Amino acid sequence: MRKRFSPRVAFFTAWIALSLMSIAWAFASPLGSGPDEPAHLIKAASVVRGELVGPQGDTGNIVDVPAAVAWTATQDCYRFDLNQDAGCAPALEGSGSETVTTETSAGYNNPVYYAVVGWPTLLLTGEAGLYGMRIVSTIISSAMLACAFLLVAGWRRRSVPAVGLLVALTPMVIYVNGVVNPSAFEISGSLAVFAAMLSIVLHPSRELLAGRLTILVVTAALAMGARTVSPLWVALAIALPLLLLGWRGVVQLLHQRAVIVSTAVLAVLAVAALAWNPISTRLATDARTTSTGGFEVFPDVGSSPLFGFMKMITLSVTNGNDMIGNFGWMDTPVPDTTVVVWTVLLGAVVLAAVYLLRRRYAIFGIALVLSFFLVPPLIQAAFITTGGYIWQGRYGLPTLTMLAFGLAVVLACAIPRRVASPATSVGGTRVVAVIAAAFIYAQSYAFASALHRFTVGSATAWKQMITQPAWSPPGGAILSLGAFGLGAVLLTLIVMSLHLSKNPFDQDEKEGHREDLTPRAV
Repeated sequence: MRKRFSPRVAFFTAWIALSLMSIAWAFASPLGSGPDEPAHLIKAASVVRGELVGPQGDTGNIVDVPAAVAWTATQDCYRFDLNQDAGCAPALEGSGSETVTTETSAGYNNPVYYAVVGWPTLLLTGEAGLYGMRIVSTIISSAMLACAFLLVAGWRRRSVPAVGLLVALTPMVIYVNGVVNPSAFEISGSLAVFAAMLSIVLHPSRELLAGRLTILVVTAALAMGARTVSPLWVALAIALPLLLLGWRGVVQLLHQRAVIVSTAVLAVLAVAALAWNPISTRLATDARTTSTGGFEVFPDVGSSPLFGFMKMITLSVTNGNDMIGNFGWMDTPVPDTTVVVWTVLLGAVVLAAVYLLRRRYAIFGIALVLSFFLVPPLIQAAFITTGGYIWQGRYGLPTLTMLAFGLAVVLACAIPRRVASPATSVGGTRVVAVIAAAFIYAQSYAFASALHRFTVGSATAWKQMITQPAWSPPGGAILSLGAFGLGAVLLTLIVMSLHLSKNPFDQDEKEGHREDLTPRAV
């Protein structure tokens, strides 16, 4: 007899698993080695000290922060050289608690993310404060991703969506959670909002509506305050599931008081997030006219929007690989086998969707695909004339995670019930087990390869990562490897448990209280 797997247990177990994997990245990545991480660390430390922007300098905004935070900008001797380990970087001198004046290129960014993660530097000195910022970002981002597992655990057909979550969580998603970068909140928050909306649309429940809306509003607030384009990803995460309802279903949804209140709160949050864009633009413009300092110029500035759009299309493979994983300052790509694993998994989901989806499910799937392939190029096209080519692969991760998870969700609705039932499909259990094993292997290999590169350099023998590391993470390489592997295994065990366990609402069905899980307009 199958046992039930509580959504609450799913949430806390997923939170622990994702936190273990992300904290392992936080320790295994040298301080300042994340994408533009020194600028984000400095921004966070300055925001919690009351400097939201700071005056314009030669290379960024001038702020006052602890010396340890500014020290991270000196850790660049190994960047873009895979054979150079991180041991070449200068050590922190003294406690690092003294205040120094420095500059950050992230000065005009929305301060919300930085205010949330920067406070450990007020309590801890030196490297402890820096790791503290990473861990805070890790725990909050992991909690948002765990909300998706919480929501899926309450669905009847949850096997395929749970597998979809594994496919959505590429190595780059977990890695970004482990460093100080606002993309962590943007990616994790957008996926949580998307999962909450799919729960509301496909699995309506008056009893669960308030909780789902709470998850939606809180994660949307964190996501929208991350980056300039973040409100767009949140808007897509909210709007795309509505395609499964149709106009009549949307009107019915908007007649509910809890939805009305949540919509009003979201509108206020969106206005607040969007308001920062013209403010930061005005500040930057004023700085250009009053400062003699230079500004970073990105490639292809002044080019036509069509050029920007087509350049993004031609770089689709490169950006796709980067979304699977390219760590450090985009100088540490994942192994080819990890790329192959994720390409096969994503391709299988898309091909299954082409074969099985019909009617509104097909429209929803097409919208996901178009959002993934066209929205990023359109954003770059709109920006290239005045700002140049700025796109990095991880910027598109909100659309990739929604694509993988969203297609899996509607596939679960389209697959015949006799095939989808874990009680009658031994083959289905084998498929889930194979995908889980592939997830553990590809994630762990990507993590170990990056750790190998940072500790001894990619050209050095692997065993020296343990026996003779030139650089070592806190607690040593074995601790980081063990924590990551444990988290990956634990996460796949959650998916297997969701696949095999009894649905928490099965008893309600027997008592005649079965809820309608099919969109009313389909």
